[in-house]
Amino acid sequence: MKSLIRSLPVAAGLLASAVAGQQADPLQAHPVLFRNEVFTIRAVDRLYDLHRTRPVTTLAIEHRDWPGNWFGLWLPETVYEEDKIVWSNFTKTERTQRWTIEANGTLSWRRLTERFELTTTLTPEAANNALWITHTFRNISGAPLRMLTTQTCFHMVDAPQFISTYGERIWAKLDGKWMTTDRVDRQASPDPRRVAFVRHGLRPARVVKPLAFPSAEMLEEADHALIIAEAFGGQGAVGIGQRDFRCLFNNNDSILRCIHSEPKPIATLEPGAEAVQEGLILYDRGDHVALLKRWERLVSQRWKEPKSAGGN
Repeated sequence: MKSLIRSLPVAAGLLASAVAGQQADPLQAHPVLFRNEVFTIRAVDRLYDLHRTRPVTTLAIEHRDWPGNWFGLWLPETVYEEDKIVWSNFTKTERTQRWTIEANGTLSWRRLTERFELTTTLTPEAANNALWITHTFRNISGAPLRMLTTQTCFHMVDAPQFISTYGERIWAKLDGKWMTTDRVDRQASPDPRRVAFVRHGLRPARVVKPLAFPSAEMLEEADHALIIAEAFGGQGAVGIGQRDFRCLFNNNDSILRCIHSEPKPIATLEPGAEAVQEGLILYDRGDHVALLKRWERLVSQRWKEPKSAGGN
């Protein structure tokens, strides 16, 4: 309750600023990293009560059509090799990131480990209300690397028009049908605010599987890469999806209000080889149906061939 009370004044202040057209938003004090006619992006080192007790780098994204709503992005939140954390923004090691801007306007971050180099990019595309994500792994070791993957957190605690308290405006395609996640049995999770949905066909049995973090993989299986947050009254939608996804996740607590679409791990990466995980954050002025139509059009053009059988 204490953390909820702390969050409410922030959200209320942002909404009031949007309505009144004021410039009282504290995020506006941070330097602009990128700006075009649609997106304004800042790299902000900040705390998250109960989640991050030391500053972590958040890409704070504002879209022209929803001023005063800031969409937070941890890109990535975690990097794994064979289910072991290699880098994250919640361990005691370095948590902040130094983002650079390439000549073509792409935002870029690199991380060098003893065994591989990871290059993460975010490419804004104003014409399509899109933010394209890539995670490129390059094996610099002398042995094959296995099960390389990333986790990306897209949160809306500072986007009050998109907050969905019970999941009543969080949309996903579950068991073949688009629905809001308040319709699943969230009480089956150790924390009803936190639920995951594994991609259809990727686990042997349909069971509620508790996870290490107080959350659970639910009975319902995901049939599409997108997880979508719809604005009040269907007056806008934003979604995140991976080209080759493994699961969807929603952490609906009062600190983050985040949605995840997580990629399938790179099974094997030979010495000297590269492999890429690709994702997309997409906005639309309409509802979740309008956003889905935009998604299908864009990915059919850019991701012409799925990476595995039964792709998006």
